[in-house]
Amino acid sequence: MRIGRVGNGCSSKPKTPAVRRPLCWAGLIFFLCAVLFCCLYPAGGWLFPICLLLGISGLVCLAFGRTRPFAGFFLAAILMLCYCFLFGKLMADPALSLAGRTVLLTGDVAEAGPSSFLLNGKTQDGRRLKVQVWCGTDMAPDRFQRFSGSVQLSAVSSTDRFDSESYYRSRGVYLQGQLVSGDFETPEVYPIRTWPGRLNEFLCKKVRAVLPAQYSGLVCAVILGNRSYLPQEQYRLFERLGVGHLLAVSGMHLTLICGMFSLLAGRFVKRKSRRLLLSMGFVLFYMLLTGLGPSVSRAGIMLLLSYLAQLISRRADPPTSLGAAVFLMLFHNPFLAMNTGFQFSVCATVGVRILAGPLGEKLSSFGGKRIPPSFVKAFCVAFCGYVCTLPLTMIYDGRLVPMAIPANLLLSPLFVPVLAFCGGLALFSFVPLLGPVLAFCARLVIGAFLRLAGLLAQIGPEPVYYSGVAPVICAVILAAAITYGALKKDRRRFAAILCLAAMACGLSVSTQALAENRQAVLYTAAFDKRLVQTISYGGHAIVLGHLSSESQIEQVVLELKKEGVSVIDALILLPSGGRPRVSFSQLTESFSVKAVFLSPSDNLSTQAAESLAGIDRYDFSASVSFWQNGRIRLSPDGVVRIRVGAKKQKNLLILPADCAILDEENSRWDLVVTAWDTPPPVKASALLCARHFWGKENQNPNAYLLTYGRGVRCRIPLD
Repeated sequence: MRIGRVGNGCSSKPKTPAVRRPLCWAGLIFFLCAVLFCCLYPAGGWLFPICLLLGISGLVCLAFGRTRPFAGFFLAAILMLCYCFLFGKLMADPALSLAGRTVLLTGDVAEAGPSSFLLNGKTQDGRRLKVQVWCGTDMAPDRFQRFSGSVQLSAVSSTDRFDSESYYRSRGVYLQGQLVSGDFETPEVYPIRTWPGRLNEFLCKKVRAVLPAQYSGLVCAVILGNRSYLPQEQYRLFERLGVGHLLAVSGMHLTLICGMFSLLAGRFVKRKSRRLLLSMGFVLFYMLLTGLGPSVSRAGIMLLLSYLAQLISRRADPPTSLGAAVFLMLFHNPFLAMNTGFQFSVCATVGVRILAGPLGEKLSSFGGKRIPPSFVKAFCVAFCGYVCTLPLTMIYDGRLVPMAIPANLLLSPLFVPVLAFCGGLALFSFVPLLGPVLAFCARLVIGAFLRLAGLLAQIGPEPVYYSGVAPVICAVILAAAITYGALKKDRRRFAAILCLAAMACGLSVSTQALAENRQAVLYTAAFDKRLVQTISYGGHAIVLGHLSSESQIEQVVLELKKEGVSVIDALILLPSGGRPRVSFSQLTESFSVKAVFLSPSDNLSTQAAESLAGIDRYDFSASVSFWQNGRIRLSPDGVVRIRVGAKKQKNLLILPADCAILDEENSRWDLVVTAWDTPPPVKASALLCARHFWGKENQNPNAYLLTYGRGVRCRIPLD
């Protein structure tokens, strides 16, 4: 036991014990274990060695007094890993056992898209399933209809660059399938579980009736969490400014809406405890109304805990509330740990609710009374929120948004009246006199908000794209340094940490620059059976693919921006099989395109032809050779042969979807990229085979299935 020093009749001041937050540690441990579980699932045999390693570490820590908290950490991790493993065995594995089978399903359509729908159904033997069913555009049903029919099932996989296996699993969807046959009918009586969704659709319909589409889509998105009607150009505007979080119903939205409800309830209910109970009920109702997304669920649980703390005369603690929310959400579904919306929501909350306050106090003490405290607080909220989400932005998007902090400082205060009028409109849109008045006011504030956002987008710089590991390392180091500076009081150590962080960032960036010097980056992706291939080198690139959909072109633009490309030397359009081309304006407006190569029998739409106007066009009706002494050769049927590299050149072969006959010239290829379901009759060291996600698995040991929308990247040295 430590005894204070006694001198001159006075004892030293006793040391204040550290505040314990067990729920924070539980949330952190569960999050780490859930991430590990998601990364390793469904690989078998991993649980026992990891638990053994953690158990040995825990026993070692128990042997020493000062390391016993670490022992608790390791032992808790074992329990949580076992729970995650049990969850996979009981929930995911029974569903995945049906993959590869055609089953009869009956159930309700939970969500409907242009060519797919989410089915909450059950099999003939009573097993309940959530299935993402793909169908033709003429077979797409309406939401909440009843379905009965046959579906060919497979394990869930990517649908495009936005959705992935982790996204579907985080929603409890482990299977997808192709619609074989079935019927849809509108039920006479809807189940109770569909009432929140039907109310959401009803309110969206009323809002769209009193507002134009350019305003009603934003109202439905920020109040009801329904982005189906949000114009694409508005979504891109928010993303370009780094304020996309305003579109996701989260803590700011929920706090304001619940505050409005509390003001209304306060006029009728005077007792505080009853008002708190009513507010808690409203929070639960609003969470159900908006679809229980990750951000609104996290914010709702934290707000419920805050109300509960007030009921029992306690002070709400943001770190404890956040840790409890993370623990409860991951306990319900550990696969939620890999959901990007959940990760962004948690990281932003750490910055806004935990780090912004201490950092603001330190900056206020530095500036004295010269800087208004309100400005310092707003700046710290925007800065800490952006810095804490920066590592995730670099991992998923590979970009920096220079306008993020100024745009949040200017747009966030204006967004509060937007939320207020949008919330009032969503609630009273069907009232004869009040609805049009609120619609007029909402139109004014939304119009002013969008005009200011458009002005900021015009005067501000474009997002800066990066690729590789170095930018991610720099973002993580910067976030860790800012966290240390916000939570610690020692200024000298903080200055030393910043110097070390700057040195580490510079070292990682320079190392990556040296490693990537004089390299060609090859990126390959497949959408359905349509290939996309980019070859970028020194700010230039060659793009070849079918490019018959907007998702393919968006993926190409993103990849080229990440590699710092400014000039496309050649745009090679593989035969589209009669499918009309979409507009290439995103490519031609973002990059300087020198030449376009296409088949003479290809089908260009009016929009595609207009977007390629003024660019040199060549038909490969005969064999064409170009790019550095004929390193690329085009055949009339669309076959592309490429030689990349210096001393040890790599020979690549690209086969389009409609190529059935191959006139092979080389005896062996280093890499063959094909849209065939089965390997082509060629000799190759490696095969990338694109196929439908419910297609037959490729059994060739050198073949790798190129899943839908998921790319493969490699780097090859040039001359």
